[in-house]
Amino acid sequence: MKRYLIFFLPLLLFGGIGVIKKIRNDVFVIRNGDTLETKPGFELLSNDIVVTGDKSKAKLVFQDKTKITLGKNSIFEIQKYLFDGTKKSRAKFKAKYGFFNAVTGKIGKVAPDNFALKTKTATIGVRGTEFEGVVSPSKEGVKCVKGTIAVSAKGKTIILNEGESLEITEELFNPKFIGEIKSIEGVAFVKDGKNIFVASVGHLLRPKEILVAGYDSKVVLELVDKAVVEVHKNSGFIGDFKNGKEKIDVLKGVITIKAKNGEKNFSQGNIVFLKDGKL
Repeated sequence: MKRYLIFFLPLLLFGGIGVIKKIRNDVFVIRNGDTLETKPGFELLSNDIVVTGDKSKAKLVFQDKTKITLGKNSIFEIQKYLFDGTKKSRAKFKAKYGFFNAVTGKIGKVAPDNFALKTKTATIGVRGTEFEGVVSPSKEGVKCVKGTIAVSAKGKTIILNEGESLEITEELFNPKFIGEIKSIEGVAFVKDGKNIFVASVGHLLRPKEILVAGYDSKVVLELVDKAVVEVHKNSGFIGDFKNGKEKIDVLKGVITIKAKNGEKNFSQGNIVFLKDGKL
């Protein structure tokens, strides 16, 4: 029993949750409003904000062996961290600026729903994995290196598998358009309320607009979630969003939807729902 007490004594006294394992050039920690200089082995606490300078880099290692690597000019906040080996364990981080790479440890295995890394726009959840991302005023993106991650915002979730990446934008999670016309063979028309006009490649189809392919024509539209809709000759549909899903209502003829989980034809009267690019 005494050995167990001695083992946990440092945690009880100091509340350390991890350390800065490696440092290159200037790395600071903001704690309770104070800016602290660091060195390898610097002990981290909940609510610490780690800041890297120009040409700097830091590697953080937490109790559960979660590893976070920060690139230059990065700001990373440890919002909440608790590891006791049970499902009550939790880790909440926020990447405020710069590059980060995260390799999840035991929390990602025993309590994956309690692991979250936030960016300015979205929250990233994991299923035992490695992922990386970048946050800046002009760009925000994430890539799944291993395993699976879930990128969520505004009630919508996008799943990324190994090797897949995503540019995170406000419009992606609160889209103002259904998709983009990628190609037209022949002629196509868009009906917007009472107006009808000839469609062109690059047109962004908005909710409740009707897209129709003319006689002997074909239109290819890429949806926001990357599924592809082929509108065959003398066919058309109206698109919209409902309950976080894309809704495709076939008004006439036949369309083909090429989703992440398969390809299928739909005809007049069919109503199709897609989520995360899947049927």
